[in-house]
Amino acid sequence: MRKILAFLIVLSSLSCMAWELDKLTAQALNYMERGYMQYCFSELKKQAAANDIAAQFYLAVCYDKGICVQENQNEAFMMYRRVAERGLPDAMLCLAVYYENGIVVDANEMRANEWINRFNKRGGQRVLPDICEIYNKGLKYPQNFALNPTLPTENNVNSLAQNKSRSQTKAQPSLSKETTHYKPIVVNVPQQKSQSQQPIKTVSDVDVNIPFSGKRNVNTFALIIANENYQDVAKVPNALNDGTIFAQYCERILGIPQKNIHIVKDATLNNIKREINRIKQISDVYKANANILVYYAGHGLPDEATHDAYLLPVDGYPSDLSTCLKLGELYVTLGKMPVSNVFVILDACFSGAQRGEGMLTSARGVAIKAKTDVPSGKTLVISAAQNDETAYPYTEKGHGLFTYFLLKKLKDTRGNTTWGELSDYITEEVKKISIVENGKLQTPSTVASPSFTNWKTTKLQ
Repeated sequence: MRKILAFLIVLSSLSCMAWELDKLTAQALNYMERGYMQYCFSELKKQAAANDIAAQFYLAVCYDKGICVQENQNEAFMMYRRVAERGLPDAMLCLAVYYENGIVVDANEMRANEWINRFNKRGGQRVLPDICEIYNKGLKYPQNFALNPTLPTENNVNSLAQNKSRSQTKAQPSLSKETTHYKPIVVNVPQQKSQSQQPIKTVSDVDVNIPFSGKRNVNTFALIIANENYQDVAKVPNALNDGTIFAQYCERILGIPQKNIHIVKDATLNNIKREINRIKQISDVYKANANILVYYAGHGLPDEATHDAYLLPVDGYPSDLSTCLKLGELYVTLGKMPVSNVFVILDACFSGAQRGEGMLTSARGVAIKAKTDVPSGKTLVISAAQNDETAYPYTEKGHGLFTYFLLKKLKDTRGNTTWGELSDYITEEVKKISIVENGKLQTPSTVASPSFTNWKTTKLQ
């Protein structure tokens, strides 16, 4: 107890602007300094879940540097963002570094400059003790790495075995040293990448030799939204390719005239609203003669309080849902359209997870079980994942896992299939690949409005 009190006194004297640490967070750092790394990390996760801002920042640093956990800079970026918006200068500086160096997000000097200015307005210095320095001190006690200091020695047998088998852990550079190397940002025109720097585009089997079915569906109208490059959150890998290739399938296999297909890449909230209004105007004119197809690839997220699901535009903020599109409201709008049928395909998840790994919304690092909205009218919705699951990319194919098998079924059948057959195929294949490739289940879901009783036998063409 004396060691903990002494540690708290040292922490409080580090800076006249020092952030007041929660007692349990300070205690966790004390254990880290004594080498109890895994125990400290688990305690920081508990404190972060209890909304302690310092613990949330320290957890972000752990993911950023690979301290006691596998390095995950997507996760770190989202947690830095959340804590920076809460006003912590340390996180503001880390966020500026991410934007300046193009870590996870595209390099953006204006964003970096914005966050460094906010950091300076907060006093221009870090206010929390440096967890990297504390961690480095703890490396002197490798025998404690996996031990629980609150348990008797005889109860730590398994942890002792982990200590003996674990790989050597590297020391971390001090965060304060990282700060001294930070240069003032000069806003200028970004240089174009050389050809050698351009990413190599993956060409999948579903991207080439797309068959031509010969069908014509002149009264079907498609809205395709492909959101990959977000302004304030991590990218959605392959979303632009998803939307681009699906548009070609709409024309060549489903027989939708090119003029009836609207594809919007990296859509803002106003872009999406404008396109929905355009579809509404079309439905008012064509009425029951028309079919509407809406495809979306991008981020989805839940309201942490109500669990309502939202689509995230590229200019949206996960922490401000007024900048997002509520999925239930979209269903209501589509359900009121006087058309024959509405089909909605969503390659997104609504648990707060990103496509792949990491979290968009929850600083607690846990997925949220979003509500399942039931569409109205004659509407069918096929989504990439259920409840608190993650929608994964299929990296080797250059698509989202869900979209790849959507395209695969369309190509193999030349579109001569029913929505029921398509749903069953996608669900079965996505489950197989996700459990083998990712070690986690991704289960696509299909929800139809109560009045759309014959959706399973309805043909795509």
